[in-house]
Amino acid sequence: MKHIVPFLLLGLAISFKGQAQQVSHVISHNEEIIVTDPSKGSNSYKKNVEFPSKDKQIRKIKLLLTFECPDKDGMRCADWDYVDHIKVTPKGSDTTYEVARMLTPYGGFFQKDWRFEWEVDVTDFSPILRGEAEVDYIHTGYEDNKTRGWKVTVDFEFTFGTPVAEPLAVHKIYDGSYAYGNKEKPIEEQLSKVSLTTGPNTAFSKVKIHQTGHGMDADGCGEFCSKYRDIVFNGAIVDHKDLWMACGDNPLYPQAGTWIFDRANWCPGYLVQPDEVLINTQKSTPFTVDVNMEPYEIEKPSANELISAYVIEYGNINAKNDVELIDIIKPSTKPVHSRENPTGGLPLIQVKNNGSEPLKKMTITYGLEGEKPKVFKWEGNIPFNSNALIALPEPIYSEKEGTFQVSIKRPNGKRDAFGGDNVGTSIYKKPLVFPEDLVVYFKTNKKPGQNSYFIEDISGQKIFKKDSTELKENTIHRDTIKLTEGSYRFNVDDTGNNGLEFWFMAREGSGNIKLLDTLGRALKQFKPDFGKNLNLNFVVKSKETYKLDDEPFVSMFPSRTKGPLTLDYFNNAEAEVKMLIVDQEDESKILETHVYHNLKQGLFTYDLSYLPKKRYYLKVMANGKEVYKNRIRLRE
Repeated sequence: MKHIVPFLLLGLAISFKGQAQQVSHVISHNEEIIVTDPSKGSNSYKKNVEFPSKDKQIRKIKLLLTFECPDKDGMRCADWDYVDHIKVTPKGSDTTYEVARMLTPYGGFFQKDWRFEWEVDVTDFSPILRGEAEVDYIHTGYEDNKTRGWKVTVDFEFTFGTPVAEPLAVHKIYDGSYAYGNKEKPIEEQLSKVSLTTGPNTAFSKVKIHQTGHGMDADGCGEFCSKYRDIVFNGAIVDHKDLWMACGDNPLYPQAGTWIFDRANWCPGYLVQPDEVLINTQKSTPFTVDVNMEPYEIEKPSANELISAYVIEYGNINAKNDVELIDIIKPSTKPVHSRENPTGGLPLIQVKNNGSEPLKKMTITYGLEGEKPKVFKWEGNIPFNSNALIALPEPIYSEKEGTFQVSIKRPNGKRDAFGGDNVGTSIYKKPLVFPEDLVVYFKTNKKPGQNSYFIEDISGQKIFKKDSTELKENTIHRDTIKLTEGSYRFNVDDTGNNGLEFWFMAREGSGNIKLLDTLGRALKQFKPDFGKNLNLNFVVKSKETYKLDDEPFVSMFPSRTKGPLTLDYFNNAEAEVKMLIVDQEDESKILETHVYHNLKQGLFTYDLSYLPKKRYYLKVMANGKEVYKNRIRLRE
């Protein structure tokens, strides 16, 4: 007998007097331990579930994906950036649909308590996410499956209510790994034109496509080369896209591998957000859809474009005026928004126009729970099915953690057709409070020309800035800035997209950033492996006492070495510090121990060249507590 995972029906009460919504969750994989099958390069985890019945009206479906380090048999987080697929096969159907695609992170740095969450809108697959179905989580790759893996949760969140438009049919038009650059097997012969005919009730359609580039030829294709793609409807190009993604600002950072390198429409540690293109189909009418890649040939091809694409037919849009609050980006505690939070500045929200009329005005009410709401009369122009980011005009600040609320009303001055998705909440966390006199401590690496940094106020005016031309290599720069009461942002940019330290570019050296008080005590210390940029929002409040960053700061460089290793330690208070070199696969095997009494700060060098060439951990204990653990790759 097959195991059926039922859905849980939850009533969600919305504050701000919003229209109540019913939400259910179907969890197909609940903390499932996922490992590779090196014999095949792919491992399948199939679960039978019971989705909502076909008679239930569904407003929205989100897929929530959670990764954690496994807590089984001493396993640790997996190492490699592999492609994972989440596929659904409805009962009685011989068609399988890829509803989501995940690129796993480089997990070698992650500790046992690590956890990260992503989400993607899968509402377009509503017709197949009904009744009994099989959900298959497919994990690819070849790494060791005894000592490393992931703990994965796949959660389908259903919001019930009137759909934006009724989905009538889902047509799978492409699904496979398509060779790219091979003149003997041109990709356009594989991605041939598809002919379809709409049903009698179709008002419009949508092309939905997951596409990522993989493989490595002499030009770096398909993973590390930028190529364009055209979507063609009835012979005309309706969408042109460069299949390239910047990875240096990934919210999941740092990672153990080459996470900063830009890639062909994906990054390590990324749940793919599929491309969606509206096409103007007519009812009961034949049409064609084609996907054309940029012409490309190479002598020894090895690139592949991994594509799954669909055409979804829809009925009439159900409302003229219908706005949706998609997300609250600031303030937020979501991991995907971690680079922007916490904040004491202007809130930032994402909205979507689900009405047939362009959205030109609306009223946004917002604020912290228990306080008088603020009101913003927004004006602009958002077409149907389009998203927009909106910065709200008044800052949010409280001394306590609380609930931030947003409510949207009167789209185009009219009553919203579906008020249930007009409200939302997030968790507000208080930003750091700093003194009026602040010291920026910035130690450059060997590439200071890549760096600049500044402090700006809430209006975007730069109170202090330092350009790359003012920085010298391997030099400590100290700047004292006097600030008045208010909300600020400290920003560091790196044009090399590799922060002040990156293991793969060890020749560029290592830098260090701290914000100090005038007594030289740390207010905030930053990891140097930050990629493209780092941000810190903070406030200056004369009547509030600021707190020090009393956690010891430790950095190790380089992590890939022939033997020499440097450890940088900084703390506001003295401690007994113990440094250990241990075997990665058996941490009970201690190779070196160094003890430092009454240590506050210092720079220490070690030579591990005598050890066997393999991987180790460097662990640092302060007063008996583990404060740092990082992997060392000892190479020839």
